[in-house]
Amino acid sequence: MKKSNRFLALLAALPVAAALYTAPAHAEGFGGLGGLGGDASSLLSGSGMSVPSVSSLAPSNVTGLLGYCVQNNYLQGNSPSTLLSSLKQKAGLDTSGSQYSNGQNGILDTGNGNTFSLASLKGNLKQKVTTKVCNAVLKQGKSLL
Repeated sequence: MKKSNRFLALLAALPVAAALYTAPAHAEGFGGLGGLGGDASSLLSGSGMSVPSVSSLAPSNVTGLLGYCVQNNYLQGNSPSTLLSSLKQKAGLDTSGSQYSNGQNGILDTGNGNTFSLASLKGNLKQKVTTKVCNAVLKQGKSLL
């Protein structure tokens, strides 16, 4: 390969490398994508990141994440908004704690000090992964009622 072609290939790879470099270190170490499925797994393959299963999240974090997904238009239709209202009214749901507020900010909080921030993802990866996570959160939210 000519020197100029190598330089152009390196230059083209810099945005991807920068996105992976700036990904949160605390997103590493989760054992796979759990309930998100193989399609989401392939989205992050080779990046050193994985998303925790939403089935392991506290109900307050799921509710906050559902709010994040609705507010940022990752879920369409009335069903997610209706579900969000129902979950907020559910007895015993803590909407004043850090897990709920983390969820509203797009942060999956496993409760063990480990988090994964959807908001920190960049570009096309953000759209794809967040859409997968939001669909899984919607399903998990329905199971909480």
